[in-house]
Amino acid sequence: MITLYDLVLDGDRRPSPFCWRAKLALRHKGLDWRDEPVGFTEKHKIAFADSQLVPVIHDGTKVVKDSWAIAKHLEQAYPDKPLFPGAAGASYAHFVVGWVDTAVHPALFPLLVSDLYERVRPVDKPYFQESRAKRLGTTDFAAIQGIARETGVATFRSALEPARRVLREQAFLSGEQPAYPDYALVGAFLWARSTTPFELLEPSDPVHGWRERMLDLFDGLGRKAKAA
Repeated sequence: MITLYDLVLDGDRRPSPFCWRAKLALRHKGLDWRDEPVGFTEKHKIAFADSQLVPVIHDGTKVVKDSWAIAKHLEQAYPDKPLFPGAAGASYAHFVVGWVDTAVHPALFPLLVSDLYERVRPVDKPYFQESRAKRLGTTDFAAIQGIARETGVATFRSALEPARRVLREQAFLSGEQPAYPDYALVGAFLWARSTTPFELLEPSDPVHGWRERMLDLFDGLGRKAKAA
C-alpha cells in the first residue's frame, strides 16, 4: 500500500495544501493509502527521501517527493483516470500549479498565519515561530493577520480572478469533471479551512460554489477533514 507522509497540526488537523493535492490525486486514481503524520519538527521521518518537506509518498520501492512529482508519478504508474486529461492537460495543470504557488498562496498566508500558529502542535511552535518570522520579519503574527484582514482580503480575491473567469462558464477548472488543476487550487482552501474559521469568499462568487463542489468530492473527503 502507498504511504503518504502528511503534515499534522494539533488535534490531527491536516493543513498542507501540497499534501491535499497528493491526497486528492490518489483518490482521483481510486488508490488507497496509509497516512503517516509528520510534525514540523519531525523531518527525520522523511529523511529517507532526502527531503525536508512533505508530501512524500512511498509506493512499493518507489519514493517520490514534491506534490507535482507525485502527480506525474501517479499519472505514469496508474494511467487509468487521467489527472491531466486532454492533449495539453499536463501543461495546463503545471500552469495552474505555478499560478497557485506564486499568486494565491502568498495572498492567503497573511490572512491565516496567526490562526495557523495557534493550531500548531505545542512541540512545533518554536520552530514555526522562528521560521515564519524570518519570512515575515516579525513574530507578531496576530498583527500581520489583523492588517491582512483589513486590507488584504480584496487582494486575495483579486488573485482568484483567473479561476473566476473559467468557473463562470463551467463547473470545474478542468471542465465538467475535476482534475489536477482543481486539486491544485482547492488545496489552498483546505489549508485555510483546517486553520481558520475566517470566510474568504462571498457566497455569490463562482469560486465559492466551486469550492463547495470540491469539498463534496470523493464522499466528502475535504468536508470531512477536521476544520477550524
